[in-house]
Amino acid sequence: MPRTRSICAAALLAACSSKAVDTATDTTTTTGSSSAPDTTDTSTATTEGDDSTTTSTSSTSSSSAPTSTTAAPTTGTVDTTGDDTATTTGTTTEAMPSGPNVDVSDPQLYEFSFKADEADPAAALALGNQLAELDTTAPLQGRLVVYLHGAGAPTTCGSQAHGVVLARMGFHVIHPCYVSDYGVGNCGDDIGGCRLEAFEGVDHHEFIDIPPPDSIETRVVKMLEHLQALHPGGDWQYFIEDGKPRWSEIVISGISHGASSSGVIGMNRAVERVVMLSGPLDSDQAWLKGDPLTPIDRFWGFTHTGDDQHPGHLQSFADMMLPGEPFVVDGAAPPYMDSHRLVTSAATGDGHGSTQAGGASPKDGDVYVFEPVWRAMYGAD
Repeated sequence: MPRTRSICAAALLAACSSKAVDTATDTTTTTGSSSAPDTTDTSTATTEGDDSTTTSTSSTSSSSAPTSTTAAPTTGTVDTTGDDTATTTGTTTEAMPSGPNVDVSDPQLYEFSFKADEADPAAALALGNQLAELDTTAPLQGRLVVYLHGAGAPTTCGSQAHGVVLARMGFHVIHPCYVSDYGVGNCGDDIGGCRLEAFEGVDHHEFIDIPPPDSIETRVVKMLEHLQALHPGGDWQYFIEDGKPRWSEIVISGISHGASSSGVIGMNRAVERVVMLSGPLDSDQAWLKGDPLTPIDRFWGFTHTGDDQHPGHLQSFADMMLPGEPFVVDGAAPPYMDSHRLVTSAATGDGHGSTQAGGASPKDGDVYVFEPVWRAMYGAD
């Protein structure tokens, strides 16, 4: 692992700054391309740069038209093509060497949407719509991506657009709702403690009080159990082991606040890998320099030079000792000199939101410009 604290490669000197970054600044999620600082509790938010995510709170069920494989998500039901039931009886399954047994006899994109308390009646906080995706037309990765939204209290959690991109790569994908509206500025010099409590539902910080049913870790298990009931053919239960998430087969990822929280989770659980988009930001916080349970060469970060938080991201990459020097991906191809500190200056109206799929992320025709970057970071084969 490179032992360097340098945060500026030659190509990035103009974009880097030695100015201290306010640790209380953590961009909230927004619909479209705007963002706002997270210094106090907020009441509403959706996802950064994702114009494909809805804010509907309808609890009615629906199914797709027979000819569509990409219909809008249903609430509490599986979205299928030409079949509104899911069964494994008499079907073909595809299993990884040691992975989920997935029914691929009727290949299609499956999308789901359900409220947190539909999956777990004990849930009381952050009760937005949770999303999930699985595309059985793609070669399966046999791994789950848990994707965390930014700061705020979204009515729909995560990014449908980003989830579909990942599902097309062969991942199972879920977007849990979780408590992220406490305002990191209220956590003082222990933002990591607030984030860890939001993850575990165990007391780590006096400012917040998050019980286990509202923790990220419990939400992951309850989502997978609910998805198994909705769609047994997806073998979602494979990603549960002894009542806990099977972290060794799970990629933890997120944007902004969710990126920083993903980093904390990777520090405290041995996950398959950590993918941080437009984050982490928690400048000068102790958790950034801790000893991670996930090897540091399994962490990736991606930041845009047009993001006001960009210098803070670079500093956090350095504090965490991510492999390599900052590498500009524009016009380059993987593996980006094996750097895990990836940078872009691609044209966009919202640098912060552009690092995830959605409205602010640049496209070349119908293809996202950053798809090769995402494939490299998430480890898509």
